[in-house]
Amino acid sequence: MSVNILKVLAVSLPALFSTYASAEDLNVLYSNAYILKKPMEEIVKGFEAAHPGTTIHLSDVKGYADMTQLMLRAAITGGVPDVAFQGTSFLQVFVDRGLAVPLDDFINSESDWKNFGYSNSITKIGQVNGKTYGIPFAISIPTVYFNGDLVKAAGGDPQNLPKTWDGILELAKKIQAPSGGIYFDYAPTGNWTFLSLIQAAGGGMMTPDMKKIAFNGREGMDALKLLKAIGEAGMKDMSRDQAKQAFAAGSIGIFVTSSSDITSYTEQAAGRFPLIVSQFPVPSENGTLPAGGNAIMIHTKNASKQKLAWEFIKYATNPESQTAMVKAASYIPVNERAVQDAELLGNYYRDNPNLRIPVSQLAQLSGFFSFPGENSTKITKAIKDQLQAVITLKRSPEDAMLQMASEVEALLPKE
Repeated sequence: MSVNILKVLAVSLPALFSTYASAEDLNVLYSNAYILKKPMEEIVKGFEAAHPGTTIHLSDVKGYADMTQLMLRAAITGGVPDVAFQGTSFLQVFVDRGLAVPLDDFINSESDWKNFGYSNSITKIGQVNGKTYGIPFAISIPTVYFNGDLVKAAGGDPQNLPKTWDGILELAKKIQAPSGGIYFDYAPTGNWTFLSLIQAAGGGMMTPDMKKIAFNGREGMDALKLLKAIGEAGMKDMSRDQAKQAFAAGSIGIFVTSSSDITSYTEQAAGRFPLIVSQFPVPSENGTLPAGGNAIMIHTKNASKQKLAWEFIKYATNPESQTAMVKAASYIPVNERAVQDAELLGNYYRDNPNLRIPVSQLAQLSGFFSFPGENSTKITKAIKDQLQAVITLKRSPEDAMLQMASEVEALLPKE
């Protein structure tokens, strides 16, 4: 059974997740059905076949932010899903509100856990405050897309694309395209790409003790200066959806956005222009990239359902399930066994080199930072507003940083 929760939200929110009392039933919530519906239904069908008598009630919502709002409302009215595929930028929210079940005891009970196929960088993504609350399912990172024809027309070499921001900007300035030489996706959930620029340079958003902001240091200023340079290179400000359409139509030369749409852009570009994918630059040896996408969390307080939920998590992240997910979408798989097995994803990546690019950065992944406290959403909006002001050349990086730092500090929890 699959329903769109938003359609029934105002009518029967508490009932939606509370009508299935059987310990053999699980209410599972996920988002981004436009690309994940097929693999999710395939995983559910396989799990039910492997666990006779079990029924998975699958529900979907549009996006991670919508899911978070739904969850917070459901927590008040008395009904939350047993399991949910939560956006990695929102894990902290559920932990802070006591809506997430720690998974460390389940992990420690698995004698063969080291052979399940999860790398250290993957398991760290689901950790909050030193404990594991989520197992990643589908991961994405910022990626640089190039229109091969526009690159060639600008005098660039599609077979030898620039790997640094300086080189990328130099090329972008030469590209003549109706919607601009470059578009940098500066407004995704949780200030993802701004966070990526800072972490890739070895910096962080806050000090390790989470007491003070740290994004106002050198790495943050360099990130804002890069955004200014992108604006000066002729970026046209538009919504993310508009930029996606423009790039797919061949009217943007370089597009910096999520790796999760590689398959979609490949299909749309077919017959129009060669699509080339390159790594998001990581200039620091200690640099990391925050993993976007989602992680599976257990929310039910019922001990019996928790055990069943843990079995579902293991099934959804096993090599076969991850293979189904990757072939339906462009997310990075979380199971290395699937990547290494030629019959699963090994040959698939050989035949689809663009999809292999983000996978090659698996070792650089880290968790998705989230600001503490009740004002995290307000903080990310305050930052986004300043990013937009810089990239549209309406405010200098220095002025934007002063304003950003002041607003964020005022919204952080007071000791």
